[in-house]
Amino acid sequence: MIRTFLVLGLFILSSLITKGQSYLDRLETQAEFKTLAGLPISGKYGQLDAVKVVFDLESEVVYFLNAKNFEYHHEFCSRVLKNFRPLGTFNDINYTNTDKREYLLANLNYVPNRDLYFLELSPSDLMDIDHIERLYNEVVEHSFLGRDLYFFINSYRLQNQVSDLNHLSPFFPSELYKDLVYQKVSEGKAKGTLKYIKNLKKEFDNILPTDIIVLHKTPLLLPKVAGIIVTEFQTPLSHLSILGQNREIPIMVLKNAETNKDLISYKNQNIQLTVTSDTFLIKPIEKLPTIRKRKKTLSLRYDLKPDSLITLDKAIKKGGRFIGNKASNFAELVQLSTNANFQTPESAFAIPFYFYQEHIEASGADKLINQLLLYQAHQSSTDTIKYILKEIRNKIRYQTLDGNLMNQVQNRALDLGEYKKLRFRSSTNAEDRAGFSGAGLYTSSTGIIHDMDKPIDEAIKKVWASLWSYGAYMERQYFDINQRTVYMGVLVHRSFPNELVNGVAITKNLYRDSYFGYVVNAQEGNESVVKPSKGVICDQFVCYPTNLNNMYDENNTIEIIATSSLGSGQLLMTEKEINNLANQLQKIKQHFYDKTPQTIEFNQFAMDVEFKIDQNGQLYIKQAREFNP
Repeated sequence: MIRTFLVLGLFILSSLITKGQSYLDRLETQAEFKTLAGLPISGKYGQLDAVKVVFDLESEVVYFLNAKNFEYHHEFCSRVLKNFRPLGTFNDINYTNTDKREYLLANLNYVPNRDLYFLELSPSDLMDIDHIERLYNEVVEHSFLGRDLYFFINSYRLQNQVSDLNHLSPFFPSELYKDLVYQKVSEGKAKGTLKYIKNLKKEFDNILPTDIIVLHKTPLLLPKVAGIIVTEFQTPLSHLSILGQNREIPIMVLKNAETNKDLISYKNQNIQLTVTSDTFLIKPIEKLPTIRKRKKTLSLRYDLKPDSLITLDKAIKKGGRFIGNKASNFAELVQLSTNANFQTPESAFAIPFYFYQEHIEASGADKLINQLLLYQAHQSSTDTIKYILKEIRNKIRYQTLDGNLMNQVQNRALDLGEYKKLRFRSSTNAEDRAGFSGAGLYTSSTGIIHDMDKPIDEAIKKVWASLWSYGAYMERQYFDINQRTVYMGVLVHRSFPNELVNGVAITKNLYRDSYFGYVVNAQEGNESVVKPSKGVICDQFVCYPTNLNNMYDENNTIEIIATSSLGSGQLLMTEKEINNLANQLQKIKQHFYDKTPQTIEFNQFAMDVEFKIDQNGQLYIKQAREFNP
């Protein structure tokens, strides 16, 4: 008990000493660190504390900054050290490897769940090895940490120099990432009843829109809920992340949610959950809010007149209305690729809505669709809805494909190239649109011309049938989309055999609002980025086009967040491949921004882009859609 009071007394004394101070030139205790600490500038990792560090090369004094007084290093150097250089000039001098450098700048970060401290440079900082060692030693000498301090390898440049930094106790992003307990998936605030769900499939129909549910694994389907807590880490571009952003509900990861006593104490209680980039907050509430119905049903535009296959060799005006948004956006990529350093999958064409409509009428599925919508209007049971949806899919799958369409598809593919193995991808008017991405709702399938085991007619019908899966249907219901106005086209192109890397990118910095940088998730081979196998982590990094900003351009910045658990501990893509990807993403973003009426600035606009790198190192862009933050 005496020891407890003594530690508490020292903490209070330290707080009194540092309260209101701009900085300290020594950190004597952990309590002093906590008094100075604030949030990291970047939200790429949750639940970290950070203290900014400045080492003045001329005076040889180290400063530990008070986060309450200074958000950026430049502010301190200007206000306290009276260095009045403009920000751009300051950055050009102090993030480079030249003899003009005035300061060594870093963050001193603390990981509470591991009781571990590490020193982190800006990923764009070109600080040389000698200066890194000098800064590290100054922090060690002027703090309570000693040699327990780690040095963070957070960039492609440092990753390549790690052998020169071994004596500084290098700490790698994947080590930090795998040991984190909390992750923000979708920020927000919600009120609801906290419920632990053991079997989502069995309990799906009993979950209420006012529930905040705790799940032990990532769901493939989302019920209508107020919020979600899951125990498996997500990529920022996973289907769960996209669905959470589209629905504008808070979603978070808490690895120990099933054993966390604080969380369990709120089980079956009404709470308010707040999810932020750094942490989450829970407080009890008395009443749940009333669920308000959306004011208006959204009817989608469609055109059934085009009755022949559409070659995607140029942009197609209003193509989303008759070949779907995915195929229409693909045509834009094909046009853009003629003056860019990427390719689109070859032998590409689209099957318009006309053929889907002809098929469902011939199969009788259209009558079942009418029956389904009638039952839905009368709020029939979930089992009834699921049964009718299954019958619709069966009707579509078992109906023989029109022979004329079959011949057209085969002939068009062979006319466009030698590829016989084709990928058939969903392209509806209810996906890849502003406010509704439809990510993961529909099916893609592979077919091979003149192959009995993988016939192309079965692939086409499988894609069409996926329009009426339970998950897709209910997600459209959630957004009050008029189901009578939903149509399925098919995007066709050659199938990739064995790519080296596949990935997804967002042309926006998701971790620093209004800052440069594009977030990329990449994985080896054809292992999924958006729906990875259990326990598999992908490469996650931020890259910068070379024409956006001088500092990022000259410093060739690649900021590493995590590396693939299937790789060797280094990024799967080369520096050259990443830099080219960043530049092509910039072109894609600019192209779609210019073609879309915008109410936001360019930095806030973002595209969700899927890419592959083939065995020859060629970059392919296979999909682009507007990202809904």
